[in-house]
Amino acid sequence: MRTGNAILDVVIQIAVIAIVAAIVVWILGMLAVPSILTTIVWILALVAIVMVLLQLVQGGVGRSRRPPP
Repeated sequence: MRTGNAILDVVIQIAVIAIVAAIVVWILGMLAVPSILTTIVWILALVAIVMVLLQLVQGGVGRSRRPPP
């Protein structure tokens, strides 16, 4: 989903990643899986968030303001 504002796009993507990770960890907790698996899920979520932030840094703020082709 693109809003036309790069920073808002990043905030939305980070929120979605965090919510999905929290739901997955909650489900894994309900299934009584070892805590190492939930830790791995959180680490993967943090890696995904860093990747989203790197896209913003590399692309710059003006990237998403271009009209679609």
